[in-house]
Amino acid sequence: MSQGTFAPGRWGAAAGDMGGMKLLLIESTPGTATAIAGDLVANGHQVLSCNDEHGGPCRGIAHHADCPLDGHVDLAIVAREPGSTRTLNEMGSVCAARHRVPTVEVDPQHPADDLPDLTVANALAARKVEAAYAQAVRNELGTVPALVDVRREPTRIVVNVQVPAAYDTASGLSAVADRARKAVRDHDPYVSGIDINVVCYPDPDPE
Repeated sequence: MSQGTFAPGRWGAAAGDMGGMKLLLIESTPGTATAIAGDLVANGHQVLSCNDEHGGPCRGIAHHADCPLDGHVDLAIVAREPGSTRTLNEMGSVCAARHRVPTVEVDPQHPADDLPDLTVANALAARKVEAAYAQAVRNELGTVPALVDVRREPTRIVVNVQVPAAYDTASGLSAVADRARKAVRDHDPYVSGIDINVVCYPDPDPE
């Protein structure tokens, strides 16, 4: 494997996913990730960029609809050399964080060292993002002893909440759902859709 490239077998589209992943590639210095982009495209992924046609860091300034974050992005990849100073060219990573997009950083000279397997890297980064949504819901529910699981999907955030049987009334379940939805919306103002599922788990038997 040559320097600055990925191993094809570990950066290909996931089995059953003919379109591959939708990836936002952000360069700290224009041109440093050209080889990375080529490898990702060759392996079946769609690579997006924040840069405009003049090399500026934001294509959405002239045409808001051109912003890649207006649609779903599976993973943002920031290509920057370790220890280097962050630059304005990396502003896309700030926007990605605000949109709660899973993000990883790679050394553009040795990307496979940082991310040997794209599917695994995406799963790990996504779980961190989903855990933050879940924590936001738990914080909003306060003293409610809830079990919360969150899944990030292309068009929505799916939240599954389990609460004690004491909340098993129409008003009780509705109140939990409303608070969970508010928590997601507060945590991610850009979310396109929210699905809330609330069920009850049995109260423990009294001793």
